[in-house]
Amino acid sequence: MIKHKLKKFEAKGLCGKKPFIRRLVPHFMEKARHNILLCNAVWDLSNTEEAKKILKLPEDFSAFDWVMITAYYSMYHSALAALASVGYKSDNHTATIIALEVHFVRTNLLEREFLDKLKRARGLEETYIHKLRRARRQRETAQYRVTEETGKEAARALLKDAGHFVNRMGRLVDELNKTAR
Repeated sequence: MIKHKLKKFEAKGLCGKKPFIRRLVPHFMEKARHNILLCNAVWDLSNTEEAKKILKLPEDFSAFDWVMITAYYSMYHSALAALASVGYKSDNHTATIIALEVHFVRTNLLEREFLDKLKRARGLEETYIHKLRRARRQRETAQYRVTEETGKEAARALLKDAGHFVNRMGRLVDELNKTAR
């Protein structure tokens, strides 16, 4: 069923095999790491009174919504890097998530032991694919819904997940590059 969903996205031209995309792998990873750095900087700014004073920001200033947005995009760009490593391009967030599941989770390139570390409060085991889905929803909420609270704890959790996700995608990219040689 999941492969069928991916085929639909491919038929629409939103994703598919594109060997040229391999050359962009380092750029996707660079962008992912850049976003993690920015995410950490915004986190620190939101939590440091001295920085707020220096920048003449109000004492109650926080940008936890932007922590979540940049955390999501760090995950997304690292996912694009992993897919590009196998010559697969995606121009759609949902297609990217499905492609990750098809190309890596279902083929056991992302080991189960590592994925098991990432369980959520609901008691359901989530793979990195599910974390990316959740991050996308949180990013959309933070970016587009000004009436919903985007709290500090949600931002902290997503920042942690993003760091783990980007690091794992980086290792996956390295592994794929070694086997391609």
